Amino acid sequence: SIESLLSRALGPLQAVAHDLHPDFHSTRVALALAEQMQVPAIDVQHHHAHIGVALAEHAVAGPVIGLALDGVGLGDDGSAWGGEVLWVNGLAAAHQWQRLDHLVPLALPGADAAAREPWRMAAAALFALGRGDEIEARFAPAVGAPAARGVHTLLQRDLQCPRSSSAGRWFDAAAGALALSVRQAFEAEAAMTLEVRAREWLQAHPEFELPWTSLDLRPLLAELFTLA
Repeated sequence: SIESLLSRALGPLQAVAHDLHPDFHSTRVALALAEQMQVPAIDVQHHHAHIGVALAEHAVAGPVIGLALDGVGLGDDGSAWGGEVLWVNGLAAAHQWQRLDHLVPLALPGADAAAREPWRMAAAALFALGRGDEIEARFAPAVGAPAARGVHTLLQRDLQCPRSSSAGRWFDAAAGALALSVRQAFEAEAAMTLEVRAREWLQAHPEFELPWTSLDLRPLLAELFTLA
């Protein structure tokens, strides 16, 4: 609990850090605590914080280039991030950082619904490959023709399709492309299923190598669609 953490602090509380996203419960708690303790509240970008914590945990003093592969976190440009290459200027100046690169963003057809239903992310990947006309035939057997047509329409019209560079959504797209998951029963179910199946496949094919040097995963998804 917060009280337990405060009791173990080495000195008085000087500031409270919180996520950029205003709707996170942790953000609201942090703002309330900062007001209660009369200390500054400092917003920190989600993936910058991940890399900063790794710096602190391993006592890395110098500048680093960090890779944050995550679900969705609000970026400082207002878009949804999650597959980020960041430069962070070490522990002493961790507030100095820069976004160097990121995974190619994917549309999230239906917004939050896309995070719950991996088939939507697979449809978005198919559309990004210029193969949107395949969406209904590929996904209608699992979700029904009206739902598949509806998602295709959203993508065509760019309606309710925010974009995200999230690695988690790319994992969902891969799971959906391989028909491993249509709707998730719990968070990250699709990604965990994908990991298990990928590990099994790699154990059966130890000779396999993928010399991947790009942050554009669309060609990889194209290969997965051929396997489904």
